[in-house]
Amino acid sequence: MRTTFLKSILVAALLAWLGIDALAQADVDSPYSLFGVGQVRDKAMNVRLKGMGGASNAMFGIGMINAENPASYAKIDSLAFLFDAGFYFKTSTFSTASLSERSANASFDYVSMAFGLTSWWKMALGVQPYSTAGYTMLVNSNKPDIGNYATRFKGSGGLNQAFVGTAFKLGKHFSIGANGYYVFGNTQTETTLYFPDSLYMIGSRRNLDLMVSSFMFDYGLLFNTSVGSDMELSVGVTYTQPVKLRGKQTLFIRSIEESQDSEIEYVIDTLVNTTSVTKTQMPQGIGVGLALQKNDRWTFAVDFNWMQWSKFAREGVTDALQDSWNVSAGFEFTPSHSNISGYFRKMSYRFGGFYEHGMINLMGNDGNAYSINRLGATAGMSLPLPKTQSKVDVALEVGQYGTREGGLIQEHYAKLNVGIAVFEHWFMKRKYR
Repeated sequence: MRTTFLKSILVAALLAWLGIDALAQADVDSPYSLFGVGQVRDKAMNVRLKGMGGASNAMFGIGMINAENPASYAKIDSLAFLFDAGFYFKTSTFSTASLSERSANASFDYVSMAFGLTSWWKMALGVQPYSTAGYTMLVNSNKPDIGNYATRFKGSGGLNQAFVGTAFKLGKHFSIGANGYYVFGNTQTETTLYFPDSLYMIGSRRNLDLMVSSFMFDYGLLFNTSVGSDMELSVGVTYTQPVKLRGKQTLFIRSIEESQDSEIEYVIDTLVNTTSVTKTQMPQGIGVGLALQKNDRWTFAVDFNWMQWSKFAREGVTDALQDSWNVSAGFEFTPSHSNISGYFRKMSYRFGGFYEHGMINLMGNDGNAYSINRLGATAGMSLPLPKTQSKVDVALEVGQYGTREGGLIQEHYAKLNVGIAVFEHWFMKRKYR
């Protein structure tokens, strides 16, 4: 048992270190990651919940780490050590009314572990992305007094979060929990102005590097009760506390000579080169969820979440953001839990969907304002590993993000998530030696 315990800790520590290194490297993301702190990742962390449309506020299980509602930790098996890690592969097509472009990327997604300290006190920790930025855009324009000019926008990087969570049982039906997040990472944005038709206009380039190192907190409440003889109802509530992320930003502006097709830069003069401490106001949020479960055979869950992104600001300056909300629902079915059942009857099957009223609101070239929304459907399954309670989880998500109206960009994507959920008993005494 001690050898197994040490192996688990070493594997978890190694994957956590690899996860931090992988998460720090931003993938190719959406052009809408230009706004705020980048494109904020999905609420649901583990692959099981992703297969159910992301519904997670009221979900719990003796072998599941649900960081979205930290109160769920209280339901973990007191004698178990849980480990969960996942990655994804995503392919996207970005299109306007007249153009389209395809991209693909893969990334390590999260790593987490949980265990019981007592029968009523549980703990979890892990690391996962908070947001990513990855885009390159070229905008051609014309003004009568200037002529043709072009602006190139580039961005990369992202923020990650390492968390420690704890939860307590309050009597038979209630549990409460909290997560503390250490948010870290950096984003780089670059804006370059070109004058391709003029010999007298000088281009310029503005680089803004933001490095964040700060803390965030969220809280959860979970209520569950029996409904009849074989069903259980649970209600979950989550709250994200508004905080000011502290960081350091470097602003570098210079005049340059460079064509928009060249990577060679000739600096003419440095206009600004400053480093300063910055504060980013992050919004509060609330989520509620409902789940109904019958004898570990099937589960139905539905969520509503709201975030006050209209209060987002960096050094008092707001962005093109609005309050966001989303609804999600999912269904899970396991034909049989019997040890003598066939393998396919032991598998769990999941379906779900979601709609998100996004935090970005943009003015199109037709003069109308458009909300950048997301709509998607999910499906997934769990593949039990032989002679163990551990599983490999798979989830597929297909959806669309944004709109082509008003000259804006729409993304159609397919995302495959794969995770491994390890369930191992720690403190059981041997009956025979």
